[in-house]
Amino acid sequence: MKLLITESKLKTLIKDKFNIDLTGRVELDPSIYKILNDFDFYFDYDGVRRRQLGDNYGPMYLIELDDNRKILYQMNYSSNYPLILDNKGDLYEESDFMDLLGISALGITMEQFLDLYA
Repeated sequence: MKLLITESKLKTLIKDKFNIDLTGRVELDPSIYKILNDFDFYFDYDGVRRRQLGDNYGPMYLIELDDNRKILYQMNYSSNYPLILDNKGDLYEESDFMDLLGISALGITMEQFLDLYA
């Protein structure tokens, strides 16, 4: 038996069962200046611009969590390895970040999760 869960039902499930609601807290392709404001120790203007315009990189997401932590996420499609960096300088693997949120049991990718909110 197959079970079909729509995006709105998945979003509701995540909110009700995992107490996570990132509505209005995920920004797709944020401005360079917004990124540099929170991640200025890790990137410069040219570095962010190369990542945004590079053919090997996917869309960039800026995520604001409840604990005043901001996360920058971008997939490198040539290496199939994501950049997940918080504003404190910690790097995450995708599975570790999904564990941090407590939603790894859902079996969805980070991009699928972020597409619900972006």
